[in-house]
Amino acid sequence: MTTPDLAHLVDRWVEGFARSRQVAYARYGDVFEVEVEDGGRRMELVLTEPTPELLEATAARAALAPDVWVTAFSLDPGEHPAPKGMRRQLDDEVLMTRRLVGDRVAPSGVDLEPHGHRLQAVVRADGDVAASGWVAVLGEHAIFDRIGTTPGHRRRGHASRVMQALEGWALANGARTGLLAASPEGQALYARLGWDVAAGMTTWCGEGTP
Repeated sequence: MTTPDLAHLVDRWVEGFARSRQVAYARYGDVFEVEVEDGGRRMELVLTEPTPELLEATAARAALAPDVWVTAFSLDPGEHPAPKGMRRQLDDEVLMTRRLVGDRVAPSGVDLEPHGHRLQAVVRADGDVAASGWVAVLGEHAIFDRIGTTPGHRRRGHASRVMQALEGWALANGARTGLLAASPEGQALYARLGWDVAAGMTTWCGEGTP
């Protein structure tokens, strides 16, 4: 059974992800449809603690479409075997959360580029973009997205400064809880910054997907 807290967090994350990337999404029962249009995906079908029946029914819609992926959030992601016609594409990402605290003033050397209820923070070095990231604010929740450091500028604290700037702006705009989907590469950084794992994420795609 879906825990109310996790279901609420995933709802906020989906909405914030869509706002951050300016893509469309809709909810049909217990399934979100997100028009990702990125990373080989046209659409992502998002579920929270799905029953085996719901997962199989959702996967059946995606199995023949190489650009439609299925992602399930779960407190125990290992309990979901690959649905028929699908293979695991990602199973080591996690949903992380943190109570936002700290300075609401951006650290020096970080450019803030607001776009309504979302913000991009950019660190530049030697004329190049060294690191950047986005945050979208939805009431008391802030969804962090696309945090990254470019090759040649890593291990210099740029991503930490981006996160500090994004958190400060989110706090100043009423957010109190942060959410993000973390890749394996980012999880150590976020853990050092005080983020906790809320759930695992497993993504499947059709067996014929390149």
